[in-house]
Amino acid sequence: MNQKLENKPKDLKIITEGIINPEGPVLGPDGNIYLVSADESTIYMIDKNDNVSSIGKTGGRPNGLAFNSNGELFIADAGLKSILKMNNGKFEVFVDEYDGSRLDGPNDLCFLPNGNLLFTDPIRKPLPDPSISPIYSADSTTGKVKVFANDLAYPNGIELSNNFKNVLVSESRANRLVSFFIDEHGNLLDQKLIRRFRDPAQPDGLAVDSNGFILQTLPGIRAICYLDQNGKMLDLYHIPDWSPSNIAFGGKNLDQVFVCGGSKNVIYSFKHNVPGNKII
Repeated sequence: MNQKLENKPKDLKIITEGIINPEGPVLGPDGNIYLVSADESTIYMIDKNDNVSSIGKTGGRPNGLAFNSNGELFIADAGLKSILKMNNGKFEVFVDEYDGSRLDGPNDLCFLPNGNLLFTDPIRKPLPDPSISPIYSADSTTGKVKVFANDLAYPNGIELSNNFKNVLVSESRANRLVSFFIDEHGNLLDQKLIRRFRDPAQPDGLAVDSNGFILQTLPGIRAICYLDQNGKMLDLYHIPDWSPSNIAFGGKNLDQVFVCGGSKNVIYSFKHNVPGNKII
């Protein structure tokens, strides 16, 4: 008799069900988890007691979320082809173009130590096109956009390393996780391949723990891969049909991992053996 292959992380549980196509979880400065429903154009909050509430609708198709050092929420909205900023419950455009051309559809974002914003903006062409696209940087004060890195095959999830000196990016259509070394001004100095995954892994969201190790979602094979800084696989969590796409650390001790499971519209959580990296 065939058995389903499973490797469940510690204390796995369902936080909530029914958020359609959940994406982009992030820990807020208030200790709550924020995420979106791309299909409902809605931003949700999960409080410390796992209660879920809606805090606003962008009117587009929100994907990634990030807070800056002032506690302001920014949204990568693919439908509006913009990076939005939430201000008193309303949404305003922070950036929506580069060099006079509209963005293609921002997907994920993170803030650098100097306050500048990095975001992925994949060209959404159907497979088998690799959707070669850049990563952009936006000045925190002026909003001026420049190219941070070029020629990635559908750049998707983006996150800082634990020492804030490297930017980690998932290349979904190359099945790769890459690292970009930056200087104190956020300029790209060098890059290296962390790991190439077997097709059809389709790496998406990622999160970094305080050891600098990486939790990488692989929705194409319904798994979360735990890697060290050099890309060595330490564990592979797999549960049939959970389809993890995006991930974030939270909880009182930053050792609770929140996972968006798109196939069943479920938010899961599990315990990690070390705390997550503190977001700037």
